[in-house]
Amino acid sequence: MSPENDPVVLRRNRIDHYNKIASRSGYGMWGVSMVAFFVGLGSFFTESMHFLSGVTLIIGSVILAPSIVVKYGIRAARREEAAAIAPTIPPADSKTVS
Repeated sequence: MSPENDPVVLRRNRIDHYNKIASRSGYGMWGVSMVAFFVGLGSFFTESMHFLSGVTLIIGSVILAPSIVVKYGIRAARREEAAAIAPTIPPADSKTVS
């Protein structure tokens, strides 16, 4: 079966696509949190700035933590699949000289 038609590869690519969106959203939430914090720190730290900073940090962390784990899982699966497809090359034996 070709990789373009393999259902496992197609599903992995779809999960990777949604995972990239989640990762960007999580890091974006962290960015909003940091901007809100430092703007509040530089001017006046109101209750709304505190709330925005805290909530976006928590939401970003909840989104980003599983996204990072899934990203490493997808990378490992692709690496394992590439190793299984690649021809095995025997290691060079240092004792024999040709």
